[in-house]
Amino acid sequence: MRPAPPGGVYQRQAPRMPGTSFRLISMSGDSVTLFIRWSLPHWVALGIVAAAAGALLWGCRRLGMEKRVLVGKVLGAIFLLTFLVETFGRIVREHWEPWQDRLPLHFCSLMTLACFIALWYRRPWACAVAYFGVLAASIQGLITPMLYEGFPSGAFFAFFVGHGLLLVSALYIPVVLQWRARPWDDVKTLALCDAYLLLIIPVNIWLGTNYGFTRHAPPGTVLEYFGPAPWYFLTLQVPALIVLRLLYLTVRPGKKQGCSGENA
Repeated sequence: MRPAPPGGVYQRQAPRMPGTSFRLISMSGDSVTLFIRWSLPHWVALGIVAAAAGALLWGCRRLGMEKRVLVGKVLGAIFLLTFLVETFGRIVREHWEPWQDRLPLHFCSLMTLACFIALWYRRPWACAVAYFGVLAASIQGLITPMLYEGFPSGAFFAFFVGHGLLLVSALYIPVVLQWRARPWDDVKTLALCDAYLLLIIPVNIWLGTNYGFTRHAPPGTVLEYFGPAPWYFLTLQVPALIVLRLLYLTVRPGKKQGCSGENA
């Protein structure tokens, strides 16, 4: 069992459903159900995300390009609004996390902005960053979520809605908008990810935070298998490049492009 966050202790309750038998009792007396990976709520959330993504992509593929672009802009606007509401809520609400840990400095926060720009303005660089960044890195958030509060907390829904929209947006760009990558877009995206890590390291030292996981790996994630922090990011360069190259093969040039330097 993971350690309790600051300001709370674990209390075992009589099981109500698989994976939700642990609760957190905060110093103020509030009680919340803890999130447990691969529990029934986790599997259900993943299934809903997959079904919603498949239905949206299939339905939008049947539309004309003009309507596809419009739906993409609506999706981008909803995505950005959801992100802003979630970020504002994390900053202002009473929580056991210190304020330094509630800032929108996570890698997924940057991917949210990239997805919005890609869906709204269809800039080629944003399409590339959104597609490669989300499918190579941010998708890990759905597989191994860093989440304390489980179903049916607001944090649970906000997390899976936000990360689900990331996945939908990243797939919408090539599948529906017919974007195709330019040569070396995958390598350039890796370079941008590395730049983020280099810039966030001093921020983490200053604030005592762990954005980008440069100070320690979250328990139960793939980072634990690649050495100590932050050096595991050096070890990950080759595997990451291989994954990005495989993703590039699925969107390599040769088909009709929907994302271009011009607005459509």
